[in-house]
Amino acid sequence: MKKHMRKQVSTALLVGSLLFSTQSVSAKVSLQQILRNAFVADPTLDEAKANINMAQSQTEVSKAGHYPVVSLTGTSVLDQKHVYTSERRSGPGVVARVNLYAWGGIEAEVERDKAKEGYYQHKLNETQETLGQQVGELYLAALRAKENIAIYKESLVRHEKILRDLRTIADYDEGRYSEVNEALSRRNQVESTILMQERILHASLNRLSRYSYKVLRPEDLSDPFAGTSASNFVRRYKNPDLKNSPTYLAQQKEFESAQAAVKASKAKRLPAINLEGNANRREHEVYINMSWDIYNPATKYEEQQNYYSQKAAEAKLREIELEMQEKALTSEADMLRNQQLMAVTKKQIALQRNVVQDNELKFSVADKSLIDLLNSYQELTSVQAAEVTARNDYRDAALVYLISQARITNWVGTNSNNFQKINK
Repeated sequence: MKKHMRKQVSTALLVGSLLFSTQSVSAKVSLQQILRNAFVADPTLDEAKANINMAQSQTEVSKAGHYPVVSLTGTSVLDQKHVYTSERRSGPGVVARVNLYAWGGIEAEVERDKAKEGYYQHKLNETQETLGQQVGELYLAALRAKENIAIYKESLVRHEKILRDLRTIADYDEGRYSEVNEALSRRNQVESTILMQERILHASLNRLSRYSYKVLRPEDLSDPFAGTSASNFVRRYKNPDLKNSPTYLAQQKEFESAQAAVKASKAKRLPAINLEGNANRREHEVYINMSWDIYNPATKYEEQQNYYSQKAAEAKLREIELEMQEKALTSEADMLRNQQLMAVTKKQIALQRNVVQDNELKFSVADKSLIDLLNSYQELTSVQAAEVTARNDYRDAALVYLISQARITNWVGTNSNNFQKINK
């Protein structure tokens, strides 16, 4: 019976521990979760969508150049004198005008504004990628600070232990109090570093709360690139054609818009032929009107301005392509280098722990000085910090690689605009 009871108790404890561990795991808030939420709720995306609607309205404005303009008029003649024309009479009337020929100027304006629509559509996708980079950098900064705090807290435990031993020794040998002061100084340096890292950690977590709708805790953070090797990561998220990225496509549409603007400004300097007419209660007239600004410096400089805008957009297009290639190559190399560096520093950490243990034993038998021991502590922490730096530099490079390939939304898994918000 007792054996059966013990079995039931152990089973209950096992189930309880599994539930607790499940709750602990589920408490993690991944970077992907935060990004899915940001892609729904961030105001910058609403702004980008409003810009698309604004561009569509501007296209309709340009298309209206083909439509007639009809105006109601009301004339009240105060004084008049005509030699060869009939007298103008007071009263209401209607004036209408429709363009017959504008040398392709209206079509060029429509083409310009349609390209602008495409520009803002690609800018919406680019805004998602940029937002992913900003949120990712905050998350990784918090994770870096969290891991740094962990190694310095481990170092603090070592310093506290040696301080306790030294105080005990100094109680019997007052000449050893100088060693206590040295150990205190080293411990305070470690505490200072922890406080600085905690400031970075909590500042990043507070800024992330804008997207998670709750203030995250350090234990909520998890490695977004855990278990991924550099080669597999690059192979999976490589973009076969960088010209399909939203940034490049947006700039391409900007270039096309600038080209069309040049055509429109050239057409504006040529004669405009309109069919016009007016009517009132007593008379009406319909006529073809040709107007041509034979001297209008403003249109000349407008054409020049649009031409230079086109050249600037073309240069920007080439710059974007080169920058994306550079980022891709650099981040890929950084991932491989930091992966190798992590492996080396992990081995060095194991070796340095052995050095610390040896120095602690030798210090206890007065074969090593306190400075030697404290220096070994510092060297161990430095190697651990190097490993944390390499690991986090790998994550930073992975994020930059995703940005260079325009693969943030692909990595997050956002194939539509209907995302589930993170539970508050």
